[in-house]
Amino acid sequence: MKKWKILKEKVFLYRFEDEIKNMKIKKTVKKKTVSKKTDKYYDSEEEEFLVYEIFKKPIKTIYYIRGNQAKFADKIVLEGCDGLPAGLYLNKKGYGFGKKGFFLLRCLKNNFCKKRILELIVSKNTVKSIKVNKKSVLIKLPFLDVKNLLVRLARINEDNNQELHNTVASFLSTKFPRQIKISTEDFDDYRPGEIAALLRRKQIVNKINEEDLQLLKSFFPKIFELSLKGKKKAVRTERDSLLENTKSITDKIFLDQVIKEFEENLSKKTLDESAWQSFLRDKVFRFLSNYVTSIEKQNVAISISYPDFVLVDVYGFVDIFEIKRHNTELLSYDDSHENYYWKPEVAKSISQIENYIDNIINSASEYIKTVKRKKGIDIKVIRPRGYIIAGTSSQFENDKASEDFRKLGVSLKNISFILYDELLANLKNLRSKL
Repeated sequence: MKKWKILKEKVFLYRFEDEIKNMKIKKTVKKKTVSKKTDKYYDSEEEEFLVYEIFKKPIKTIYYIRGNQAKFADKIVLEGCDGLPAGLYLNKKGYGFGKKGFFLLRCLKNNFCKKRILELIVSKNTVKSIKVNKKSVLIKLPFLDVKNLLVRLARINEDNNQELHNTVASFLSTKFPRQIKISTEDFDDYRPGEIAALLRRKQIVNKINEEDLQLLKSFFPKIFELSLKGKKKAVRTERDSLLENTKSITDKIFLDQVIKEFEENLSKKTLDESAWQSFLRDKVFRFLSNYVTSIEKQNVAISISYPDFVLVDVYGFVDIFEIKRHNTELLSYDDSHENYYWKPEVAKSISQIENYIDNIINSASEYIKTVKRKKGIDIKVIRPRGYIIAGTSSQFENDKASEDFRKLGVSLKNISFILYDELLANLKNLRSKL
């Protein structure tokens, strides 16, 4: 008897699926009548059957059911929907839910509406409710919840009807814990293997949307921060491998973008200092391996004059950075002595950064306390070095200009020059190592 029941249920499913396949071959519904208040859509072949009706104020769609699913409910009200929404798999000829969604109607009818009419509302808002009347039971479910249920049902083996029933039961018991107690499982709990099943589906990467990316952005840090004590060694190993590979891949992708933007900036005839400062702060300084954070002028106000950027290395020591434009001219030529010397703007920057170094050293105590209070980090001010980022090597007319630039740089006591094209070359070298 039990085998006969299972066979009968399978035959019902196969017939239902054949119905769906046959209906897909036929034309979809067509718009037949238009009024000021509603638009009505009828079956293109059986024109007397109204498949769905769109109401304009307030916006909603009433979907009328026929066929096997009509014994559970005669219609579904879609609140906030201007037509049949994607994701509910509603048949466009009126035969109800696809993707095993009829289990939802059957479970609702058999458990709550045996002697009453089932009135199902699927709403675009997040409200869910159950209202029992003398002749009917009105059940409202959020659109996204129903959509997620149908996605879950579609992944379950089609022959395992009991699992389908249990999934719907846990869904309803989770959404209405006070009124419905037909399952103790929490529908929203993750089940091992679900991610693997999802990732095996085709075209995932090409179809990821903004919502997917936002959830992934919050999900990955949780994996990396998760304590895996007591977990199987294989799980810990795979997590560590994921962390390493993710960092490597993201560094490559980000570096490629930074290098491209760097080259575009260098190709411009001019780019003001503030633009270079923002670019270097947000995208380049993080790849200077010795430094872990920056202290910006506007975030730490003290009584002394100090530079726009102070970088803190891994040991807490600070260095000072002065950022000029990439087209800043570095050298002038002295015909009488046949050598090169600093341009006035560069000489001014050298003097300025020397003053910054002296000011920070002389006011070290005040500076350290202010940074601790406002940035929450401990720093050490012991003979900081100064760095000037300015110009490119392309402006050196000959070997003599390049050699004199190096000699002038070496002669400076606590200051070094970094050319923009040298900085770009360092990023490219780092990218090749990755």
